[in-house]
Amino acid sequence: MSYSNRYKHKLLLASLMLMATSHNRTIAKNATNNKDASTEVSKSASEDSATDMISKVRNELEAENSLSRARLEKQLSSITSEIERLRLERERKRLRKEVEEESEREAHDKAMRLLGMEKERLVAEMELAQAKFATKMKEYNIQIAELEVKAQLERGNTQLLQEKSNRLKAEVSALQAEAERVKHIQKKPVYLKDPLRKEDNILVVSDRCIELSCSILPWTANRVVDQIQYFNNKDSGSPIFIVIGRSPGGSVNAGWGILQAMQASKAPVYVVVKEFAASMAAVITTLAAKSYAYPDAIILHHHPSSCYWFCDLNLREMKEEYERLNKVWERLGGRVAKKMGIPLKELDKKLYEKSMYGAWHEYGDSAKKLKWVDYVINGMENTAITVLPDLGDYTSKKYYNHYYGVDASNGTQPSDESRNYYALALHDFDYSYKPDQKAQVVHK
Repeated sequence: MSYSNRYKHKLLLASLMLMATSHNRTIAKNATNNKDASTEVSKSASEDSATDMISKVRNELEAENSLSRARLEKQLSSITSEIERLRLERERKRLRKEVEEESEREAHDKAMRLLGMEKERLVAEMELAQAKFATKMKEYNIQIAELEVKAQLERGNTQLLQEKSNRLKAEVSALQAEAERVKHIQKKPVYLKDPLRKEDNILVVSDRCIELSCSILPWTANRVVDQIQYFNNKDSGSPIFIVIGRSPGGSVNAGWGILQAMQASKAPVYVVVKEFAASMAAVITTLAAKSYAYPDAIILHHHPSSCYWFCDLNLREMKEEYERLNKVWERLGGRVAKKMGIPLKELDKKLYEKSMYGAWHEYGDSAKKLKWVDYVINGMENTAITVLPDLGDYTSKKYYNHYYGVDASNGTQPSDESRNYYALALHDFDYSYKPDQKAQVVHK
């Protein structure tokens, strides 16, 4: 309990005792006014006793109050000392901070002075370098000016040379254009319904020509068929010319495709033989709507053949293969015989009368008598040739590659076309003229 609380408690106790005494006095007064002297003495003694007690309590309270005051003064003195110590500590920290800041400021000022001195030195060096650079630049500017003068002179000379070169190029281009123009003829092809000119027996052909100067293979036949279709789509009235330079024939199936395209064509398809047409090419010539041949051109007919490499056939297979091959000959040879006006058996007989190999060939004028061709012409006028031919297209290499599928630069290496020629499709037959192979068989 604190000092103030204890003090209040004792005062309250003393007040209670005084109240109790007064109460007892009142009771005694009311009970009897006639009490004797002993009662008064007792009363006086009680009052003295209460006064002594109050005085005693007051003394105790004052003593405790003095003790508490001394204790508080001691605590206050300790707090005051702590406050003074904290104040001194704060002052010490403040003074230390001021000293550190002063040191840092002095260091900063020193560094700034050093930097200022370094800056002044660098500025002086830079000004010196600028002065030297300016001196050098004056020298360089003089040299550049001299070089510019030289460059201008060179540019002038270059421009003169360029103008001269352009003038020469223009002259060369004009000469080349003139040379190219000379190679071209400003003339359109001639399209005649009847292309054979009667007065000089010259065949007049247009640009509707299809070249067939090679073996008749599936890919070459497809080209011919597509060209026939193209010319029909362009103009179905003017004739189309299949021009045969040299063709040994080829695949029966491929030849059938060409014959069917010729028959289905709205525009008439005429065949012209310039040098040599054998086998399937001869059949195409004979069965065309109209056919033309040079007098010295050779037309050759013979039986189709079947070749089996590394393949064994039994008797039944050989018989069936013979029957199939015979049906092919009946369809092809039969139409040729009909055109000639003789039975097929007679044609078979004549083939071997003319040659031990069954290869019957005739020149154009004799072929006309046999109705293998319809007309023998003195020449052919190709009105579609309006550009001077390039001499580079007329070389032995291109000739052998075009006609025989052989690359002349590699000796006698056959091309893919010639190697694949013998790989006939299923149910196809070889209808081409190969005299070298026949000679080898006789030699054996």
